Amino acid sequence: MHHHPIFLTICLLSLLIPPLSHAVDAGNPDENHSNAWKLSTFENHHHNLREMTTDRGDLTGTPFTVMKGFFHLETGIFDYERRLHTEHSHETFNWGEINARYGLTDALDFQLIWRPYTEVRKDGDTADPGFHKSGVNDLFVRFKYNLIGNEGGDFALAVLPFVKVPVATGGIGNDMWEGGLKLISQKKIGGNFTFGSSLGANISVDEDESSYLRPTATAQLGFEITEKLGAFTEIYASWSKDDERYWQTAWNFGLDYDLTEHIILDVGLFWFFRGEEALTPFIGISWRF
Repeated sequence: MHHHPIFLTICLLSLLIPPLSHAVDAGNPDENHSNAWKLSTFENHHHNLREMTTDRGDLTGTPFTVMKGFFHLETGIFDYERRLHTEHSHETFNWGEINARYGLTDALDFQLIWRPYTEVRKDGDTADPGFHKSGVNDLFVRFKYNLIGNEGGDFALAVLPFVKVPVATGGIGNDMWEGGLKLISQKKIGGNFTFGSSLGANISVDEDESSYLRPTATAQLGFEITEKLGAFTEIYASWSKDDERYWQTAWNFGLDYDLTEHIILDVGLFWFFRGEEALTPFIGISWRF
């Protein structure tokens, strides 16, 4: 049975967003006092908020975790991939990607990443038949632990283990468990610039269902244009495998804009110029609560 992607997204959000608190009974002074105390505590907590950062918009990620007791809902409104230098059109559409993050401690957060609907289209001919696949994508379960930098300073470092749970339908995934470990760092280098990087070791599965080690690396330059607007450019590389090993490399760039201190809009483009060449524009929004 196929579920509509909008229905699946609504179901997930209903599980992640806590229910609204009950209205205050004006005739009960004890309840009024209790709710007033809770509101005061919540406001004081917000006075000590760290600057909001997200794992969206780039492939490096952020070394900073979500504050204890807070949620981040980092969503990809839409991203599109078109393969380059192919004889026939080959496109991928992703709708409504969600990275739901929750701060377990001051240095540790928990993350679930899921794409509720992915569609892949490839045109073809008699010699090379095309295909059309669509369905739910795989689920990624991640933890991020900040080793240094959450509370300030010029340098931050985090470790991020993850596992891919093969829940994809419609031929979208490879029906295999995969996982890995990633180190993420960021350094303030002056003049509103930051330098970020990541190193990853992924256990992936090829088309022959054989596991192999796929190392990844990124280098990123970020710039704060204004208090609300930022930009980045980034180089990405991974040693992937098809029939043989090859380097998958990309140059990426994007912008992020702080609509409020709790809402960030991002837009950008990934250009995979070596390996499986493709262009991937994206737009997304994230909020904290």
